Amino acid sequence: MSTQPKRQRIQGRLDAITRKWWLYPLLLLLFFIPTYASRSYDPRQSVDLIGQVLSAPLIYAFPVLMPIAKIVTVALFVGVLVYGNKMRRPFNIYVAVLYLALALFQTAAVTDTYGLVVISGNMALVLVVALVWAWEVVAERNDFETRKRPLWRWWVAPLAVLALLAPVDASTMSPDFSPVRLLTNEAGLTFCMMTPVVLAVLTLYCPTVNSTVLRISSFAGILLGAVNMIVWFVLESWGWWMGVLHIPLVVISVYAFVLGHVKVGGGSRDAIPVQPEP
Repeated sequence: MSTQPKRQRIQGRLDAITRKWWLYPLLLLLFFIPTYASRSYDPRQSVDLIGQVLSAPLIYAFPVLMPIAKIVTVALFVGVLVYGNKMRRPFNIYVAVLYLALALFQTAAVTDTYGLVVISGNMALVLVVALVWAWEVVAERNDFETRKRPLWRWWVAPLAVLALLAPVDASTMSPDFSPVRLLTNEAGLTFCMMTPVVLAVLTLYCPTVNSTVLRISSFAGILLGAVNMIVWFVLESWGWWMGVLHIPLVVISVYAFVLGHVKVGGGSRDAIPVQPEP
């Protein structure tokens, strides 16, 4: 028996749930899951604790992966734009695996002060994003068929490029436009820099994309982007340049979230399954 009708039913339920307003306050509650630390700490040290995790998470343990992540990202995303649905499965798989890795290893670190620390709220939120992308690997609702699109839709491209390049010296939070640094920095292994790139691609093909993936990914981007705006422009204003580099995350996520409810939500495309190419 074909599994296509079953996938359609599941997709229909997911589409319906992600249209409900109450889902998003529930996702917001994930932020309030307490951070785990193997050594006790004063809650007043929370900002320092989280800062130590984000400055040296487990995912940075293998610096060789940083340029590879950027190269693979560019190759896959250009491949989607050029070859369309022939690159759909590699694109979906890579993004799903990337978000799973970010959930498990960007939100945890072994610190000298606090021992093993896991930012549990961030981990839970990014895991939800990874799960919906894992579903997209199975459902293949993203339709990347080559098509003409209005020129104005490309406004997301410069912001996505800025996020991917992330010209910053992470040790000083100051601008760093050196070519070597642009290739080898951590951006390809971070949620905040990769999400604008992923969402930029989806917005270019909207409305023929997986509505559940678009809505959940963009909402997570809005939440984490807002937190970073507060951190880098208010609490740690000395790092204002890092705040600037998070603007693509906030702007593209808000745009994608709106598209996910206006262009995709409730439209006829939701009711028509996207058939994979033979």
